[in-house]
Amino acid sequence: MYTEVELKYPVKDFSRIRKNLQQAGALLICKATEEGNTVYDLPDGSLKSSGTLLRLRDFGGDVILTVKEPGQPGAMKIRKEHETLLSISFSQAEEMLSALGYASVFQYAKTREIWSLGEDTHICLDSLFFGKYVEIESDSQSKVSSASRKLGLNPRKGLSKSYRYLQLLHDSTRS
Repeated sequence: MYTEVELKYPVKDFSRIRKNLQQAGALLICKATEEGNTVYDLPDGSLKSSGTLLRLRDFGGDVILTVKEPGQPGAMKIRKEHETLLSISFSQAEEMLSALGYASVFQYAKTREIWSLGEDTHICLDSLFFGKYVEIESDSQSKVSSASRKLGLNPRKGLSKSYRYLQLLHDSTRS
């Protein structure tokens, strides 16, 4: 289990962020990789209503199962996260979740590039069909704030919303 603290920032492109990452001594740990995500829930929607997330992710062929517990109130997204790399295919994992009564309720795809900035801090450059986002994730609010400032981003302007929420917001403004 890991306590995840994160903020997201919408950006037009990543050129300034990459320059700031390099100047801050960050290390590129994963080049841009295609990622597919499927969020699951029970038919009664009890996971969503409790604030729990069950996600299956295909990250460049790796299959990762994640459970995120309900978040804590505040300006940053703070949640306990349980994550494991599965040794089965994505379709086999889908079948297992289905057999347990879970159904896909939301899917999204993105391209993710991952950088490491200091101990326990990751910077993800995420491209989705509805925008580009810098996601800063660490194990403390102070590390997220510090990384934000190093990248020229204001910690008070970061978003604590999920990509699901941001996509739904995008879709609603286009209607």
